[in-house]
Amino acid sequence: MSDIYSVQLSDGPGFPVVVSHALGLDHSMWSGWIDAQKGQRPILAYDHRGQGRSKLGVRPIDLGLLVEDAATLVNEWKRGPVVFVGLSQGGMVAQGLAIRHPTLVRGLVLAHTVANYAPAAQAAWRERIATVEQRGISAVVDLISQRYLSEDFRATNPQVTDALRAQILSNDAKAYVANCQAVANVNWLNDLKLIKSPTLVLAGALDMGATPMMAEAIHHEITGSQLEIFEHASHLSPLEQPEKFQRAVSDFLNSL
Repeated sequence: MSDIYSVQLSDGPGFPVVVSHALGLDHSMWSGWIDAQKGQRPILAYDHRGQGRSKLGVRPIDLGLLVEDAATLVNEWKRGPVVFVGLSQGGMVAQGLAIRHPTLVRGLVLAHTVANYAPAAQAAWRERIATVEQRGISAVVDLISQRYLSEDFRATNPQVTDALRAQILSNDAKAYVANCQAVANVNWLNDLKLIKSPTLVLAGALDMGATPMMAEAIHHEITGSQLEIFEHASHLSPLEQPEKFQRAVSDFLNSL
């Protein structure tokens, strides 16, 4: 795929895994987890349209297009069906992939994500979009970093926080807005019952954007799914609680 950057970062005998990142970040957010998995299983990482090294392209972005990007990547990798690990925006892509292309999915990890937004949350997205359009990414970087990482973690891990802020600020404003619009319109909730693959749902107790209640709603709709809530994490548990995230996902992968 000429627009989408992807890279295989591990190989091994286990089930193949594709990882899909959070809004405003790129595949490097998975580096710690992938390092811990190297040699155990094949892992393909990629950047969403307009983020990281992937091009925005000329078509309007919506979640349907991002799902088709993911399906094309899995097909071109020729290692499927895969376990698709998605966090935040990546989790929205994961839900759509399992709904629309079930034969490509062996298992799902839906981390810190939502299946739909209430009207108040959609209004907050419109406000964020308008702010970026008028004033640029720098006007929302504080808001995003405060939502992505808990206050205690930011205070005790300034280097991680600074790196996160730098990555957010590196986004092209037009591409970020396009991805925000796709995320704001997520609407998978009524179709989640179609998902039959084994599913692990993860949430952070401190997450204001993808709350434990939102995770519970996903868990309720996917028959047989597992739910785990990390008590001391906000939106990016692979950074805030890497050992717990590693254990939860590894246990799930080993159970398949």
